[in-house]
Amino acid sequence: MKKLLSTALVLSFFPISLGVTDRAIANPSPLVAQQTSAPQIESFSVEPIEDLTPGSELVFTLEGTPKAKVTMTIQNVARNIPMREVRAGYYEARYTIRSQDRITDDTTIRANLQKGNRGANALLQDPLVAGEGDGMSSSDRALTIDRFTVQNVEDLDPGTELVFTLNGTPKAKATYSIEGIAYDRPMREVASGRYEGRYVIRRQDAFIPSGIQATASLEEGQQVVRARLDRDLVPSNASNSTELPLEIISPNNNSQVGDTVEVRGKSAPNATVTINVTAKNDVLGVVGLNRSVASSTVQADGQGNFSYSFKPSNTVPGTRYEISFSASKGSQTNQETLILVQR
Repeated sequence: MKKLLSTALVLSFFPISLGVTDRAIANPSPLVAQQTSAPQIESFSVEPIEDLTPGSELVFTLEGTPKAKVTMTIQNVARNIPMREVRAGYYEARYTIRSQDRITDDTTIRANLQKGNRGANALLQDPLVAGEGDGMSSSDRALTIDRFTVQNVEDLDPGTELVFTLNGTPKAKATYSIEGIAYDRPMREVASGRYEGRYVIRRQDAFIPSGIQATASLEEGQQVVRARLDRDLVPSNASNSTELPLEIISPNNNSQVGDTVEVRGKSAPNATVTINVTAKNDVLGVVGLNRSVASSTVQADGQGNFSYSFKPSNTVPGTRYEISFSASKGSQTNQETLILVQR
């Protein structure tokens, strides 16, 4: 009897235990389901700012799966910028624009959320600049140029770089022209509404110290607006601020010279110096004939040093040589005269 009862109890409990196990496998608990779900990004946004100039701070926020590793990448600027979880599922990152950054409202910005071996990505859709992306078509907005300017330069010598800047309506086509030199050169939008164009002066460019006109154009669709440069290419007071240096180092004035005459002088670096030599003879106290002996143009080196030599064709003792020097650089000039006597 005891043996039969024991067997019955075992048989009665076995199917009950098996049934519980089947239900557990078929219907996992909510906790297990949550652990196996894919991580998600619910939103990725930025606080719009007035402009994208260096020093401006962009504040990004992301909402998604909590306790994850979140980073963001700004195309061609910075990669894998960490986003900090400031509260459960809410992440934040701040980025200050540097002078070398080229960020516009078209720059691609992407966020990545990673948890375990699974992840999610999101592309920023919000405009970086306040007022952008409001649905206004290009034909609905009026183009404006607020300012067209150029960095100050000391002169217009070959190799000098002119840097033009235009502030106006963003996301338009900007160009600049220099009268008689270059036309419709493209300007790049380096920040929202701020365009930049560069021109390096060539040797064949005929720049005049004054009177050169530079203009900028902003174009979109059928609209075109233009503006003149707000200043002279070379400030009007640049040539008067300091006199172009010109000094004759040797020989001394009224020195006696022999068959070969060598003159050394100093001016501004890379200045152009024109030299003319005139001989003057006195016969029996009467003023004789003045005749041109030599003329040449030399260029000072990077330290401003220059030299010139000539041989008189008629070495008559007592002949006076009057050597005139005319130095120029940009719009600056200076002149000196040296008297030498033939021994």
